[in-house]
Amino acid sequence: MDWFVTTPLGVEDVAAKELEEDVGLQVNIDVGKVFFRAPIKAMYIVNYSARTINRLYLLLARENFNSLEDIYRVAKNIDYTDIITPEKSFAVRCERIGEHGFTSIDIARVVGRAVIDSYMEAHGVKLRVNLDKPDVEINVFVRFNEVLIGVNTTGESLHKRRYRIYNHPAALKTTLAAAMLKLGEYRNQPLLDPLCGGATIPIEAAHMARKYPIVLFRKDYYFTKLPLYDPEIESAVRVRLLESINKNNYDITCVEISPKHFEGALVNIKNALVADTVKVFNRDSTRVETYRDIRAELIVTNPPYGMRSHNLKKISLFYETILRTLREVYSGVRVVLITASTKQLEEVVAKIGITTLHVRKVMHGGLPAKIYVLKL
Repeated sequence: MDWFVTTPLGVEDVAAKELEEDVGLQVNIDVGKVFFRAPIKAMYIVNYSARTINRLYLLLARENFNSLEDIYRVAKNIDYTDIITPEKSFAVRCERIGEHGFTSIDIARVVGRAVIDSYMEAHGVKLRVNLDKPDVEINVFVRFNEVLIGVNTTGESLHKRRYRIYNHPAALKTTLAAAMLKLGEYRNQPLLDPLCGGATIPIEAAHMARKYPIVLFRKDYYFTKLPLYDPEIESAVRVRLLESINKNNYDITCVEISPKHFEGALVNIKNALVADTVKVFNRDSTRVETYRDIRAELIVTNPPYGMRSHNLKKISLFYETILRTLREVYSGVRVVLITASTKQLEEVVAKIGITTLHVRKVMHGGLPAKIYVLKL
């Protein structure tokens, strides 16, 4: 069967590498998506264990088009027998990029009509539409002159791991945290997050080290309502993933200066089942003495951007202070960080002579940002 996953923009290659190495798939990369062909077993493996993807879709059609009528034709030619049974309801969601003479609402309406017409001709049954709580969600992605139609097997994006209780106001998405750890070549070495907020990065690192699958915390998947859902295959995959968990202790440390966020981090760490391997300190990350008892061979962090306060001069000073402090203690160690205040960071890096090993553009919280891999 043909599939595709959606990913955070800018880390498609990281997600592709994860699918290749961890799931054993041959993939093709596109903007915000990765395509592959695999048996039904992959639906459970990817949904339960892939840490850098948002959703997994069963690919129904991928064609170029010139008009709304072309999109209707593409959708009507699909056989929906393995997707929807007569008693199930469905909805069509649409995302559109580019200039067209029609809207996303128009596309959803036309594809919905095509699904109903196709099923009526094949089975003599008029399918029910339920826009609020459909049994089956059909997604249409229109990008310039290409239309992509797929079935959402995941449900809500997989960045919602379901362990987070405390929500930091500038929390990093778990998918980006996982991508940053992979870009830093995290291999269970001593890890430090000096600006941890709600502890997303250290929790993600601990889950990767212990091989905690996402299904350990998350149970709500859309594929259970599809006719192609096979409980026996799903159960075998889930059992194998749960049996691969280890409870080893790893050297993962995080620092947070705010008492409120520190307490929130403790709550998240406990709920994520890693309180016995993630240490968190309520300390000032800009002071050398903070790190007197902390080992680190890799530093991964999500510093403040200064966008909300509109005080970018203070952000520049903060970046300089924290990087000088970290270099004094951890000279030669790699730092992976993400920021939307790219100009300020790059000026500081050049000023104090830190080596930039890698830079890439990403989107985070609706802001264009960059992930940097630096050497202190």
